[in-house]
Amino acid sequence: MNKFKLTGLIAIVAFSLTSCLNKFVESDLDALYEEEATKILQYGLDNSITLTKDNSSGIYYRITKPNATGLLPSSAYEFHIAYSLKNLAGTLIGQKEAKDSVIVNYYRSNVFTGFLFSMFLLKEGEKGQFFIPSQLAYGDNPPSGVAKNEIIVAEIEMINMLTEDERIESFIKKKNYTVTYKSDQGLRVIKLSENPTADTVKTGDLVQVKYKGMFLNETAFDNGATPFSFTIGSNSSIKGFEAGILKLRKGEKAKLVFPSSLGYGTTGSGSSIPPYTPLLFDVELSKINGN
Repeated sequence: MNKFKLTGLIAIVAFSLTSCLNKFVESDLDALYEEEATKILQYGLDNSITLTKDNSSGIYYRITKPNATGLLPSSAYEFHIAYSLKNLAGTLIGQKEAKDSVIVNYYRSNVFTGFLFSMFLLKEGEKGQFFIPSQLAYGDNPPSGVAKNEIIVAEIEMINMLTEDERIESFIKKKNYTVTYKSDQGLRVIKLSENPTADTVKTGDLVQVKYKGMFLNETAFDNGATPFSFTIGSNSSIKGFEAGILKLRKGEKAKLVFPSSLGYGTTGSGSSIPPYTPLLFDVELSKINGN
């Protein structure tokens, strides 16, 4: 046989095998989901509860405490929740009650996919029970104490949803900071040291700033290994950073806190800063026009 024909035949066979394997994998997952859906529906019948299917995720659920006028969920909010996780037999896997409730961020959380989907089926103030197929939970790589391919029953209470401004205010209150200046756009300047006779900053000045960029949990995303130099008014820094520097005199140190509308907005910055993320900067205005 011609070697080119042989090569072509091998490629066709390999492609066919790959396609078949993919179909088997898809078929197996479909079969597993159907099996789990049957178990969930039977659980509903056995316990006389009516379940609704979320067609976009395949999760079955019921709202146990409705709040028709509650705020609708959005990835722009952080979710203040209480929850419990059980298997279908009722064995407790984990829980956080209202007294030790947690904050979940859509972009920076380590909860499984089905849990995130479930939260988005709740309005503020509502409670719900969610039957999550194993492939949206722990799948075949569960934590200790959970069986492989286990259906997870999550009971979630959406205590409230926190806007960026509420998150910033909560941070400032928790740290007991005194805000020196607050803008209409949400910038807060918290001066740590003052130099009232030093030079001020104006548009066109070249400034050098020592800085450290953090999230509100004070985890650094930029340690500012080298000072940042930029010209005021040149649009070479994010809005909140420049606006904060304009409120400082040479040599002063401060914390700048501002919402994503003055930072990286609804898109974030690469993989390091998610969308809708308020930012915290420790800054020192070290030089103005080289002095």
